[in-house]
Amino acid sequence: MVDDFQMQRGPKLSVVVIAFNNELYIEEALESLYEQTFTDFEVVVVNDFSSDQTGALIDRFVAGKTNFRAIHLTKNSGGCSTPRNTGIAHAWGEYIMFLDGDDWYTIDACEKMVEAMDRTGSDFVAGQVIRTNNYEIWYHKQIYSKERLNFNVREFTYMLFDSLSVNKIYKRSFLDYHGLRFPEGIHYEDVVFTGKAYFLAETISVIPEPIYYWRVVENAEAKSITNRRHEFENFENRIIAHRYFDQSLRENGAVLYQKEKNNKFLRHDLKLYTNDYLQYDEDYKARFHQLIHQYMHEVMDEYAFIGLSEQDRIMSYLMYLGDVEAFEDYVNYINGLPTQKNRVCSIGTQYYFLPTVPAKNHEKFLYTEKPKIDYEITDLELSLESFSFQGLLYVNSISESEYSSYWVLRNRQTGKALTAVAEADGKVVFSVQNMTAGNYYLSLYVKHMGNLHRILVKNSNISELPNIELIENNLSKSIFINEKNSLAIRVAPEKLFNQLLWKVEKRKLAKNQQKAGFSPSPSPMRKALERLIPKFPLKSNWVLFESHMGKQYSDSPKYIYEQMIESGYKFKYIWVFQKPDQLELPGDAVKVKKNSLKHLYYLNRAKYWIDNQGIAHLAKKKEKQIYVQTWHGTPLKKMGYDQKKLPSKNELTKLKVQTEAWDYLISPNRYTSEILKRGFRYGGEILETGYPRNDVLVRQPELITRKVQHHFGLSSEKKIVLFAPTFRDWDTNSFRKVLDDVQKMSSEIDRETVILLRLHYLLAEKISQIELPANVINASTYQDIQELYLLADVMVTDYSSAMFDFAILMRPIVLYCYDLEEYITRRGMYFNFTELAPGPVCRTIDEVLHFLNHPDEMNYFLDDLKRFSLEFSSLEDGNASAKVIERVFKKK
Repeated sequence: MVDDFQMQRGPKLSVVVIAFNNELYIEEALESLYEQTFTDFEVVVVNDFSSDQTGALIDRFVAGKTNFRAIHLTKNSGGCSTPRNTGIAHAWGEYIMFLDGDDWYTIDACEKMVEAMDRTGSDFVAGQVIRTNNYEIWYHKQIYSKERLNFNVREFTYMLFDSLSVNKIYKRSFLDYHGLRFPEGIHYEDVVFTGKAYFLAETISVIPEPIYYWRVVENAEAKSITNRRHEFENFENRIIAHRYFDQSLRENGAVLYQKEKNNKFLRHDLKLYTNDYLQYDEDYKARFHQLIHQYMHEVMDEYAFIGLSEQDRIMSYLMYLGDVEAFEDYVNYINGLPTQKNRVCSIGTQYYFLPTVPAKNHEKFLYTEKPKIDYEITDLELSLESFSFQGLLYVNSISESEYSSYWVLRNRQTGKALTAVAEADGKVVFSVQNMTAGNYYLSLYVKHMGNLHRILVKNSNISELPNIELIENNLSKSIFINEKNSLAIRVAPEKLFNQLLWKVEKRKLAKNQQKAGFSPSPSPMRKALERLIPKFPLKSNWVLFESHMGKQYSDSPKYIYEQMIESGYKFKYIWVFQKPDQLELPGDAVKVKKNSLKHLYYLNRAKYWIDNQGIAHLAKKKEKQIYVQTWHGTPLKKMGYDQKKLPSKNELTKLKVQTEAWDYLISPNRYTSEILKRGFRYGGEILETGYPRNDVLVRQPELITRKVQHHFGLSSEKKIVLFAPTFRDWDTNSFRKVLDDVQKMSSEIDRETVILLRLHYLLAEKISQIELPANVINASTYQDIQELYLLADVMVTDYSSAMFDFAILMRPIVLYCYDLEEYITRRGMYFNFTELAPGPVCRTIDEVLHFLNHPDEMNYFLDDLKRFSLEFSSLEDGNASAKVIERVFKKK
């Protein structure tokens, strides 16, 4: 009876699949439909007269599957429109979705999309698209980061940036009522179809759920339509599609939104072609300029460019003017190539790029922030008498007669400046005989038409950085690169006592600089606000997160936050970072700079604090505030009161401030609970849930693994060794040891193996100065080490707590402990390391290499690994985040 009823009413959903010469991928596309969690749907597969085995593969797949049908066109249509329209004509579903034969759906795509349609009643619903060239979500931040229900495109015009048809589900009745079909005979049919759909729909909804995998094969022999931008017909077809869209705006009374549609065209479509402009031949360029000039004047005026980025604004305006000569000069200019004419000029402090074609208001559209100044440093040398180098300066599109330059070394601590004693033929020489202690940073100054431009010299512009350290008169001089990649001459006292005196002197200098205005002390207004803010009442739905003192978006705070978003908790989230502008987060969290006034404000007003180090010293915790301390690892070395050398009274006082503020302490196992209670003298509640950061290691999402592979440019065939040595603060030569070991490992591992090097941030700073072998990647600055674990096939570490997390994956662990006795003597350990180790304990790098090159021998340690994982990871079930949230927030 059910089957008969379904035949009478038709399926809930029809999925139209189109294919042309997709023999490599069509089975994967169809398999993704066959495995869907939703069942009340039909699949109409339209083969566009493929010349390979695509048709046969389709027939073989659909055979015996009652809800799959194949239609074979008798001639190729040359595009996507005809096969999609054919599929629509043969579809019986209440809703319709589209799938291209080289892409695929997520396993529950149909279920999520149908549910959203039933729930919202929208004319169509859009979901997330994941591009496989970077495994990032298409327009995630701008559109797909949150649910948007029953809106009209006129209320949220940014939706126009998503012109795809395949990540959406449509009411069949909506398509039929408006006669909405794909335009045949043109490419970029989605621009027209989706554009029309946006303005014809009464309501649209967006769900922040992954629906569609868009396969992007950038180096394929047979280029897809969208990847043939080197062919002029490709650009011509895109303009034709946009003209159809423009016409539909006029016909449907939506011409008021031409501006928003143009904005999308300029920021996305046109940019694809201007990015590749240098690759086009002269015929292409001539036809390109003729067509874009004509099209721009059809649908926009020059004020369409006013809100674009500097580069896009200037290029668009020059195309609008038809100023081909200036446009080509500007493309060369932004790519560091010489221009035919000098076009950069200044009027006072404002700079402009000059056109060839006279224009009335060109200053409004051709202004630029500053001239492009580049430089190169070679032959860098440091002796007791001098510091010298060959400095080459490039100031593009400005006459050499208009500018001059000079180099300066400035002591960051004292403010003292040294100018070069000689500059001739690019050779720059500084006298360094009378340097006092401090860091002398090198800067290049360029004077142009009354404007002075200062460029702090970066390591990336130095061809080769020598490792030089000299000692004279109890002062050491060395070439130094700081954490921001800036070059300096570091002058420091050699003797320990003098180093202590210098530290005291630096503090005095810092105070003097504050008084002199170099780093102004807090204003009276700020001081008043700092007194006032703690009096503000708590916000019961505010949650403040911090990880590793604001240095990272990582660890358990990250995974608790993402679980709260996924679970739909209605809180205001605040994340604290040292450099908030450099990080992108999912969701709508507020990002604040650590130690800023905003940080103080949110710290005092948020009811919940969640971090993994300690933030109780930053603000006095209020009675009803709740502090969740996630901590950051299972302890191996002794901590707190258990250390061999008891911390100072001041350090213990600071520890007490932290532990007394904690309401909950998260623990991954009973062993850790007992250690932290004793070592920290902690008497509060402990949540033995497992570490939230380890949920990802239990679940092992393939999407994250692919993301990390893409980040480092690694193929899935590569074997990955994660080398994560501990920082030894007592050994100044540990960096050299790590470097020597890496070089040896690099030369003796097989070709298919890559080493990911993960160092403490103090060592990472040094390693960034050195060129590593091609099969060694410095992953020290990657935000989340848990994601590196997912990629790694084997870990090499020593005494790091990383081994406890990595053991969850049940993958080999090699312990490289060349200084085991010394480490135990200095730091102490909570258990007999050699007896409980999850893998071989190696004393030499040759022993490590033996196991890396003979992986079968790691099987002898499988029982050790299982025992270790059972002892320390038995609570890890992939639900730690949810358990913590349930206990702390008690969702009702």
